[in-house]
Amino acid sequence: MKKEAPHKAGGFPEELEDQILNASRIMVNILAESLLREREEQITVPQFRVLDMIHNHIDKPAQIAAMLGITPPAVTSLLERLEEKGCLRRTPGREDRRRVELALTPMGERLVRKVNAHRKRYLKAVLERMNAEARRDLERSLREFVSAYIRAKEGS
Repeated sequence: MKKEAPHKAGGFPEELEDQILNASRIMVNILAESLLREREEQITVPQFRVLDMIHNHIDKPAQIAAMLGITPPAVTSLLERLEEKGCLRRTPGREDRRRVELALTPMGERLVRKVNAHRKRYLKAVLERMNAEARRDLERSLREFVSAYIRAKEGS
């Protein structure tokens, strides 16, 4: 009989945070490997995260700063580098010229699609090594995790 891990006051095993951190390290590794595989080594993981956010309609510098947990000047610096690399375009807002609108260039869009396609192929290979029940449990758990993350971000 398998011994159950001790639970914290919050009601979940102490080991759960470690498992999530392990999974997040693996996801960062998959992203880094995908950038290298697609010969995009001039783009850093944080830069790619910004491009991917813009691709997914998180396109205001303040939103990006909040999602990354960094300061607005740090986001500005990231955006400047990505613009210099030809991956994104910053323009003054149409309705409020003090605001900045962000859009991926065709090169930035191709980069995000290419790297994400590689990431999906890699993940598919991993998921194929899991049994169907474990995949269903993972899918359900990840939906709940994402939902809880969004609620936590909105509450902060």
